[in-house]
Amino acid sequence: MEYQVGDIVETKKQHPCGSKIWKITRVGADFKLECKGCRT
Repeated sequence: MEYQVGDIVETKKQHPCGSKIWKITRVGADFKLECKGCRT
């Protein structure tokens, strides 16, 4: 499965705010995610 910048994903681990929904903001050697619950 390939992921693109802007894709919305759900992870097993949740953010401290309680959300499990994340937006991909960077792909490459690593991924950068932004929490969709609190936008951090």
